[in-house]
Amino acid sequence: MEFRDYYKTLGVSKTASDKEIKSAYRKLARKYHPDVNPGDKSAESRFKEVAEAYEVLSDPDKRRRYDEVGADWEHYSKAGAGAGAGWPPGGFGRTQPGYKRTTFTFGNLSDADFSDFFKQFFGGFDIDGGVFGQRVREPEAAQRHPARRDIEHEIEIGLEEAYRGGERSFELVDPDGSRRRIAVTIPAGVRNGSKLRVAGEGTGRAGARGDLYLKVIIRPHPRFELRGNDLHTVVDVPVTVAALGGEVASPTLGGANVSLTIPAETQNGRVLRLRGLGMPSVRGEGRGDLLVQVSLTMPRGLTDRERELFRELASLRGDKVGTGPSAASAAATGAASGAGENATRSR
Repeated sequence: MEFRDYYKTLGVSKTASDKEIKSAYRKLARKYHPDVNPGDKSAESRFKEVAEAYEVLSDPDKRRRYDEVGADWEHYSKAGAGAGAGWPPGGFGRTQPGYKRTTFTFGNLSDADFSDFFKQFFGGFDIDGGVFGQRVREPEAAQRHPARRDIEHEIEIGLEEAYRGGERSFELVDPDGSRRRIAVTIPAGVRNGSKLRVAGEGTGRAGARGDLYLKVIIRPHPRFELRGNDLHTVVDVPVTVAALGGEVASPTLGGANVSLTIPAETQNGRVLRLRGLGMPSVRGEGRGDLLVQVSLTMPRGLTDRERELFRELASLRGDKVGTGPSAASAAATGAASGAGENATRSR
């Protein structure tokens, strides 16, 4: 089994900050997202690799354990067969003092999307929220009173599910090996870090169980970002529409596109507000807004007539431009070279 360099996968250094890791993930996830590359198996595979790398490097505990072992993981793995070797049997999902090992399976999801290397290191983890072999924290007081115990667990969901809400059904395996199926309602508008209480689904005797607390973790979305009650996204706008005004289609987290009015002379980076299209309030007290940042796009493959019109516009405005297609080509080459230099400096 080959060692996976998660830092290389995301294109970041081993000293990268959480912000740098998140930024790299969002950029790559947007590039390889299946919705952007329908039917492209190579892009889908790359997307899964990026998601797996982010799952490890965005979690301080997983990242620490990954860094501790690093490329020597195979040595530790083999040594783990002996007592006290330092490699937990079944990966780093080993039960620690004060924890009970509990298995969660959501619906028909599985951990098949993650590599064998990941499973060897951490046990299984489902990208859509199912967790296999994760640790559930039990308060010390509850450990002294086994008849009734509250347990806590993290549940990871996508931003779309937090937006829409819905039902989750999963199987809970108790410490004694017995299995229970539990239904959980994810309220629309739930926020990152919120805790959902499922009464009577902790551990203990039937009829005298504690409660199950699920801490919500919302994964970053490749296209939308949640800030407070507002959602933020970026939309490409042709320079002609930005200059003269018009309309473009803007995506929404709900799935449908809406018409976005672009005022005349809109500048690159301007943020336009679509009211009431943001995150719903978990208490049903309205919604936030959708804030759309304009990203100007330049026309490609200009015809002779289009070039003529641009030169006429440049002449009217007193701008100095090239006089022919070769000049336009040279300008494009120079711009590409400059972008490469800037990219090199940023590294």
